[in-house]
Amino acid sequence: MSDVPPVSARRFEAYVRWSTYGAVSMPVGTLLASVLRADRLTGAGLTACIAAVALSLALTAGNILVIKGSIDAVVGRERRLPVGWVQRLPLGGVIAWALLLAALVAVTFMIPLPAMGLTVAAAIGSVAASFVPVLDARRTLLLNAAAVVLIVPLVGVADIALLLVAAALTSGVLWICWSSVWMLRVLGELQAANETRAALTLANERLRIARDLHDVFGRTLATIAVKSSLASELVSRGHDVRAAEEISGIRSLAEEAGTEVRQVVRGELRTTWEGELSGARSLLKSAGIRCTVTGDPVPERYAQALAWVVREGVTNLLRHSAATQVTIATADEDTEVILTIANDGAGPAEAGADATGMGLRSMSERIRALGGSLTTRRDGDWFLLDATIPLPKEDAA
Repeated sequence: MSDVPPVSARRFEAYVRWSTYGAVSMPVGTLLASVLRADRLTGAGLTACIAAVALSLALTAGNILVIKGSIDAVVGRERRLPVGWVQRLPLGGVIAWALLLAALVAVTFMIPLPAMGLTVAAAIGSVAASFVPVLDARRTLLLNAAAVVLIVPLVGVADIALLLVAAALTSGVLWICWSSVWMLRVLGELQAANETRAALTLANERLRIARDLHDVFGRTLATIAVKSSLASELVSRGHDVRAAEEISGIRSLAEEAGTEVRQVVRGELRTTWEGELSGARSLLKSAGIRCTVTGDPVPERYAQALAWVVREGVTNLLRHSAATQVTIATADEDTEVILTIANDGAGPAEAGADATGMGLRSMSERIRALGGSLTTRRDGDWFLLDATIPLPKEDAA
């Protein structure tokens, strides 16, 4: 999960909003800059200046309202599509906004100051920039071209330098707003991806815990059941000493189970091949089932996965079969490692459980993670569970 706190995204959004608000306030800035550098204005020129400042402030307020709605649409506060949001703008407001722009352009040309074309370009660019947050790059480019075409007759071609500066100012306002909101959109997508990754990580951790708890406590509970049954039988026959030993073993299993719970939750539980074979022999012996282990040594890198298969396979056969004999066989061939657990008590219950139960799915996940497969089959009265893991080419060679 990301280490960046969510408040950082909110701060960046605030930065984008205020930077774009500043960009669409450009007409006020350019107009005031021209007025402050000019000589003293009187009469009609001063009146036009005051009117232009008022109109630019009103136009800027409209720009801010529109770009606020555009950014809201980008960050998801506007539930409908941006097009729907534009369609819902009050018609009167749109007309008033357009009239403000036209009036500002008209009044600006009445001010006897140089470079008023920059104020005209800034006004047109700021109005166009109010929409760019909801546009893609291609549409923004088209809007940029339209704005530049519009300012050419208004600024005039007599002063090429002024026209180029006006075109650059218009384009700059548009692309400042677009790039700022584009970064905000990318940050939102990154945040959504991080949240999805965090949710998947949490789901995977829950699945791991569920799988490990099933695999660990399936055998623990099966062992407790076998030992409890044996203790009960011993008590009924008057073998109190042996019954007490079995009950003591059950208590030890319960204490070990508490430790294993903590290890599973922390992801610290580890199993070994030899440990699982020893546990399987002991459990099967307690249940009166003869166990035979044969075959080749298991490669170290596959020992833990196959040990889990032994644990779950033995647990399943205790629950669902009437076995009297079990064989655990391993084969380290040239291209693959094979583990086979066979018992002579195959029945419908065992076949059904292994075909649909969580145990088989859990074992299959562990084996598939190594590129292998898990299959079950019957051979007369024998039920066989096969785990096959292919060896890498370098190992096979």
